[in-house]
Amino acid sequence: MQAQILPADSTKDDEVATHAAAGVKKFNLDEVVVTATRTPKRLMQTPVITQVITAAQIEDRGLTDIRNLLTQEIPGLAFNEVGFGTSINLQGLGGKHILFLIDGERMAGETGNNVDYHRLDPNNVERIEIVQGASSALYGSQAMGGVINIITKRPKAPFTVSASIKAAPLYERNYTKVDPDDAQRYFKRSVDRPNLNADVRIGGRWKRWTAQTSYAHKSADAYRLFDRDSVVKYFPEYDITVRERRVETPTQVSGYTTHQVTQMLGYTPSDRLTIGAKGTWYTMNKHDLTPDNAYEHNTDLSGSLTADYRFSTRAALQASVYSDTYNRFTALEQLDQRDLIYRNRMTQPRLMFTLDRWHRQTINMGAELLYESLYTDKFVSGSYETRSQRSYSVFAQDDWTVTPHLSLVAGLRLDYHNAYGANVAPKLAAVWRLFPFTLRFNYAAGYRSPTLKELYMNWDHLGMFMIYGNENLRPERNQYLSLSAEYVSEYVYAMATGYVNFFSDKIEGLWTNNQKELHYRNVSSATLSGAYANVRINPGVSGLFLHLSANCLFPKRTDGVQLTAYSRLSGNVRAEYAFTLGRQHFTLNLSGSLLGGKRYDVLGRVEVNGKEVESYYESRSPSYSLWNATAAWRPMRQLRVTLGVDNLFDYHAGIINFNTYTGPGRSVFGALHFSI
Repeated sequence: MQAQILPADSTKDDEVATHAAAGVKKFNLDEVVVTATRTPKRLMQTPVITQVITAAQIEDRGLTDIRNLLTQEIPGLAFNEVGFGTSINLQGLGGKHILFLIDGERMAGETGNNVDYHRLDPNNVERIEIVQGASSALYGSQAMGGVINIITKRPKAPFTVSASIKAAPLYERNYTKVDPDDAQRYFKRSVDRPNLNADVRIGGRWKRWTAQTSYAHKSADAYRLFDRDSVVKYFPEYDITVRERRVETPTQVSGYTTHQVTQMLGYTPSDRLTIGAKGTWYTMNKHDLTPDNAYEHNTDLSGSLTADYRFSTRAALQASVYSDTYNRFTALEQLDQRDLIYRNRMTQPRLMFTLDRWHRQTINMGAELLYESLYTDKFVSGSYETRSQRSYSVFAQDDWTVTPHLSLVAGLRLDYHNAYGANVAPKLAAVWRLFPFTLRFNYAAGYRSPTLKELYMNWDHLGMFMIYGNENLRPERNQYLSLSAEYVSEYVYAMATGYVNFFSDKIEGLWTNNQKELHYRNVSSATLSGAYANVRINPGVSGLFLHLSANCLFPKRTDGVQLTAYSRLSGNVRAEYAFTLGRQHFTLNLSGSLLGGKRYDVLGRVEVNGKEVESYYESRSPSYSLWNATAAWRPMRQLRVTLGVDNLFDYHAGIINFNTYTGPGRSVFGALHFSI
């Protein structure tokens, strides 16, 4: 038999494809995700760069706070907790531009444009999907900057049980002994709650039934942060530098206690039909260090009903209704009294039809209604009132595999909002694959509808100033363009993205009448461009992986004034080494988050020639890095023990504000996870 002689190029192509296929599996690029297209799709085939964090990664590193998890994974992301609550900044965009979802559903209960991040329990996460860039064509308002979708766990075996606990020392001990008859005993015990996270989950599958019950508890103590430096203000208009006295009053970061119970139930009466129900009850008590006999009590009740009917192997219909109600109370520590001060309610029914593998296309069409109401004292001074808004939406998307190497995705969403009218959000993406390379082009139009506060606010803040809404506001809009290149081999995965964001009709609060009135207006346009890179390396050592990512921002300033703080340069680095000694399995992790310095302008007052005038001064926040180290030991498949150190080098910010680090100092912890 004569041997077959292959062309040299063919042999080389086969070798490249083999190495690329090994890299796809090694770097989890065959993970199935749903957020970018709202239909299941392998990660390497998504039209938009999607970052995935898996349950295994979370468990090995002992992470029980979603904020720490996301900070370690996304360059340029920072959470700050000062004053009214937690705020987020992701590559120059705040909470009002980033949409958080739980199993594809919105969350009620925003404060200062941010949701209650304590509701997001990493112990009940199957994976987290992060899509950066405008996604309004699929998800509507607020998704103009990105979507972070938390996919919760589902039972996969006839019977499953898992439990975990994590403990750390107090950040600050305030009261060493509390007498049983002390009138402030509840306050003193509450601000020194243990730093403890615990959860338990029981579920299983039996014939046509699926059920799961989970409970999670979190608690943390309150602590104080002190300024170490004094504020220096430079007024370029007058070339004057002012150094103020160091602030002696500490900044308080509140402690909290949360409880969360989730019940999930599924039933498959036939091979074509699946019915599901899910409900979650959540409570949080938030305690600051002020002994004023009052604390913040929050509750949330959310639930969903879903029905999936498959007409054939290609066509399916999904119907769902989701509801979420978030309440906030002022509670008195020495009296059994709670006064409702805030209620945010969302209801969203949805109908979606999917036609799969139809002439190499997947068609996705849907319609939904979003109803939101808000009860607060911010609408009418001196009394509590309710305002509401509704939006009706239809959307369609065509995912077309033109050739084995080229895919196109086109989508369109039409919204009608009762306050501002109609809005159209298109998207277009192209994916070209020729192993080991992949190129992605993405265009999307995003928007953010005005919030109920921005539309209807009429609030007198203790007689100091007024805030006025504007019922004539238009939605914020943006045009997002990105181009990505991706390379994968057996030992290296590399990705680079360049993007540009054109914003228009930005909604801002403008101060008038000598800073005694704030009015919401559509005032400006802005451009935010940047570049993002991610590299994962397996340097030929089994179990050793290096993860490097970086982001660079290029914001365009308007009129020489930059009011928003951006970290121009930021990055993440993580080294992970998994190995086995005998039957003992170990995983070591070292991760660092590097946030570049910020420079922004603040409107202040300065004395010029004996007269006090208003002028912008330049403010700067220095760059810093946070490092975390963990060691996980798995003596058996069902048990994992993790020891770790957060803020390894004990970093503290010199000046505490919304643009600096507000976390505690170095903290050690131990965690135990058990599952069968």
